Amino acid sequence: HKQNLKMLSAMNTARSFLKPAVVAPLAARLKHSLPDLPYDYNALEPYISADIMKLHHSKHHATYINNLNVAEEKLAEALSKNDVQQVIALQPAIKFNGGGHLNHSIFW
Repeated sequence: HKQNLKMLSAMNTARSFLKPAVVAPLAARLKHSLPDLPYDYNALEPYISADIMKLHHSKHHATYINNLNVAEEKLAEALSKNDVQQVIALQPAIKFNGGGHLNHSIFW
């Protein structure tokens, strides 16, 4: 219950500056993207194979980024509609995919 009250308080603050006309264009401009690696996939061999590096970069990390962008677009839409339930429901996806993106970014 306390968490819901905190979320409602945060949303009330957000409503003061997150108007529908601002939210959608802002969400579109702030998309995350897959960073280029500063080295070749095989640079860490024999410790980490090129296949594993390619898999983690082009598949895993790319999936976290795609899913994070989708979740953040849905969050912007929910905020613009004052849909508290949807904002709360999106938090796990944002945490999971944002964490995956951050962890892979640190690794690279």
